Amino acid sequence: MILYKLSNIVQRYHQKVVLDFKNLEIHEGEIIGISGKNGSGKSTLLRLLSFLEIPSEGEILYRGEKLSSSEEIAILLPEVYLLSRSVKANLEYMFKIRKKTPSSNKIYEVMELVGLDPKKFLQREHYELSSGERQRVGLAQRLLLEPKVLLLDEPTNSLDSAGTKAFSNAIKWAHTHFNTCVITISHDKKWLDANSNRRLKLHFGSLITQNDANLFSHNWSETYNGEKFYEFGNGEVLLLPNSKHLDRREGIIITQDHLLLEPKEGKSFEADIIGIRLEPKEGKELLLELKIGDEIVKKLIPLHRASEFKIFQKIRIGFDIEGILGVN
Repeated sequence: MILYKLSNIVQRYHQKVVLDFKNLEIHEGEIIGISGKNGSGKSTLLRLLSFLEIPSEGEILYRGEKLSSSEEIAILLPEVYLLSRSVKANLEYMFKIRKKTPSSNKIYEVMELVGLDPKKFLQREHYELSSGERQRVGLAQRLLLEPKVLLLDEPTNSLDSAGTKAFSNAIKWAHTHFNTCVITISHDKKWLDANSNRRLKLHFGSLITQNDANLFSHNWSETYNGEKFYEFGNGEVLLLPNSKHLDRREGIIITQDHLLLEPKEGKSFEADIIGIRLEPKEGKELLLELKIGDEIVKKLIPLHRASEFKIFQKIRIGFDIEGILGVN
């Protein structure tokens, strides 16, 4: 079942566009990891999904409806603000929000899930907690709400290895017990890979799903007049004319539309097909993994073209330079 449907989203702050993408669907029970550089729009996207903000343009539907808030959604921000009370009182407050009778059993359960011994921590005052312990208490609070959507903004920043492991286990527990859709943003790509079944990336406000674009971020250099060029490591170079405005430090997006197979004109590069697999999305596309020098790029092709490509086959690929400059 579709939980969220986002269409034609634009978000601006003081006329500056921080998010701009066409569509995104999020399904019930997904565990999604979102990465991206600082300022790429990650936290803004979470605030939109939590209805803390509304988009400047576009539409967000939750379960097919326009909403301004939902009790099914819980968000955990990097700075956890607790009531000026004990840990136990902070957890009991979550029952009051839902107008339920506090349950000691549930409180003990979530404290153990996040790796905090209830006997040691429940009577502690909020000011006696470290930043990592506050983060874990914050997660315990949200687990008590039994959310259908759990939004996590850089959740492991203040955690040690034991805390990170407990946090991961608690997320998986929520997914198993409540079918919670968990959406996490983090700079820790390794942790995201281990704790998500779908990955997204934000790049200057543009949304990149797992295979719909390639991000070239490592081997960019500049000519004497500031134009960017990419070195593939085999002597081949992709030059982007009129690219002085691009910030090579942040990487440059090559979308599917801008990666051309066997182009009939313009510069092309020899690539080896090193992988072919069926895309799970409706099963109507194949994903080619192509190696140019040291770089691996991905290209989606229609299933009916499967017979044209084989593993280790050499093909020519080109790049739509105007298109690349237009989206970066």
